[in-house]
Amino acid sequence: MKNIIKSITLLLVLLAVTSVGYSQDENKINIVGKLKSLTKKGDYTILEVRLNNEDEFRTIEGGSSSLARLAVFTGNNEGAEVLSKGFDGINSIVAILNDLKANGWILNDVYSIKGESLIVTHYILERKK
Repeated sequence: MKNIIKSITLLLVLLAVTSVGYSQDENKINIVGKLKSLTKKGDYTILEVRLNNEDEFRTIEGGSSSLARLAVFTGNNEGAEVLSKGFDGINSIVAILNDLKANGWILNDVYSIKGESLIVTHYILERKK
């Protein structure tokens, strides 16, 4: 009986881990797919990371603040810029940048704008493929 319970528990844990990984992979592919349909080789895009000043100290785990967000601007995606509201942590930004690099995007420049309540960082990317 104990072996059956252990087996079921292990199966449920593996299922949960697999589904979380699949969900994250699906989101990354979706970002690249959106950009490929909106841009062509040589086009620029901006990945914007907007954080509340207090989010600066929650860079690992993120937060679900209403002002924090990730957005992509291509010049022709008006109304569909926002990728996510809230902030999932700096690892999500690194994952997006790595995925874009693997799919032919080159990081050209990064700049930050710091206001009283917001920190906005723009990653300027160019499509090479």
